[in-house]
Amino acid sequence: MELWTFHRYRQPCLSVDAIELDDQGPALVLRQGIHAYSLAVDDKDAAVEIARDLAALRDSAAPLWDVVRQCPAGQSWNAICEFLDKHSLIREGADDAAHHLAARQKRIEDCIADTIAAVLDDLGPDRRAAIAIHARTLRADMVARAAGRAFAADGDPFDATVQPNFFVALLVLELEYFRRASPLTLMAADSLLSRVTGEHDAESKLDAMADLSEAGVLYDLRDLEAHLWLVAQCLAAASADEARRLPAPPLPPLSLSSGLEFMRRTELLTREALRDWGQNPYVTALDALNDTYSPLVAGPFIEQYHVTRRFVEIIAPFLSKRLAPPLREMMFRYYSEEVGHEALESTTCEAMGVSQEALDRAVPLPLHFAFVDVLTLLADLDPISSFASIMVIEGVFGEPPKMSLRLAAVARTNPALREISGDHDELNETLNHNSISRDAFEHVAAVTPATQARVMRRILFLLELNHRAWGGIADFYGRQHQLWLQGALGRQLSPQGILQPRSMQGD
Repeated sequence: MELWTFHRYRQPCLSVDAIELDDQGPALVLRQGIHAYSLAVDDKDAAVEIARDLAALRDSAAPLWDVVRQCPAGQSWNAICEFLDKHSLIREGADDAAHHLAARQKRIEDCIADTIAAVLDDLGPDRRAAIAIHARTLRADMVARAAGRAFAADGDPFDATVQPNFFVALLVLELEYFRRASPLTLMAADSLLSRVTGEHDAESKLDAMADLSEAGVLYDLRDLEAHLWLVAQCLAAASADEARRLPAPPLPPLSLSSGLEFMRRTELLTREALRDWGQNPYVTALDALNDTYSPLVAGPFIEQYHVTRRFVEIIAPFLSKRLAPPLREMMFRYYSEEVGHEALESTTCEAMGVSQEALDRAVPLPLHFAFVDVLTLLADLDPISSFASIMVIEGVFGEPPKMSLRLAAVARTNPALREISGDHDELNETLNHNSISRDAFEHVAAVTPATQARVMRRILFLLELNHRAWGGIADFYGRQHQLWLQGALGRQLSPQGILQPRSMQGD
């Protein structure tokens, strides 16, 4: 961490109630509340002069502050100001908290309006009516969930029989994630939903946001904006025919079993579901390239960077739980082995001509952003489901990394990409991360039938989310002739990080 110094104040200002000459000798006394601080000086004349200078420092615009800032370490004024700051006697003179809060509040309100305009305004009346119904349902669910336990068995959005609309189910999960991870985003999402339903009360919503002190500084507005884009995109998708959950195989007969036996059955269910769904749209599009390079190849690496950058968030909830020692040790090790992997992804992107600035400015595709959110929420809500979900992330034990192999075949046309992109796959293989689910359930002595059913349904949802996320890559990058990333409000972002005007948007 960087050491704090008084030089970091933008407009430093001495904050004392009184500056007095000490009657007992050549010294100054500074008073602040009930506290008094004595500064020894050479003689009375020096005391008078320093007292005058200190009085000037009560004004952040005083020219003496420029002298103080340039004073070398160890010199008199530098030492005096270090003493003052260590006793909390220097404050920031530029108190623009109210302006800062108002500006960020306006940015949120503008983002809500712009997001609705960009995603929903051009939809037909039938779809807008359907979206309004979904939005009203989501708002009612938010109210009910705030007062009760999250996702009881008869109201679990992971369960297709409870919520057959995939995108509505995903939004229920996202809103619960917002409630735990970013209350400000939850309020902004509720404001967006209320506008869609026609129930928006601008004045009360603005007042509520102003009351939330975190609006000023605590939460990341870029994440908030990306999440609002996700909410709007999912609302639009919820009104389409493709919103119905994919058909899933029935759960097997369940009885009390060991953790390992349960995990074996879950692997079988996973293989059956993936077989039933068939090849995902991304692989189909990739096969059509006949091993030639196109923006479609870059897509997974760009989106995987956004996932990997946040990946440790998925593991972090485990670290504070009082898990059994083998499980706790395993999760800490998993965390340590995943920290910093985004450097490999960013290097791969750089080899494809995508700058770090572009990655930093890009907005992740909605389902990839949601993937991390849902997995993080699950780790907090339901550790046993989360242990099983690692299989969805890292791959089913014993299955070859088919997607990585297909991408590697296409990457052979780019030697730099071929060399770099293989590093992460090789690292994961060395670390045996596709064994983690089995390793975890080795230490789970028993799993009840009710828990098995809950976990299996949640795994089926995550598999579908992953399947659809790959389809999202195919849709977004597959239509491109020249590579571009998703920028704010869906605008095109060049690989150099330049946001294109809407008038220049195109394939």
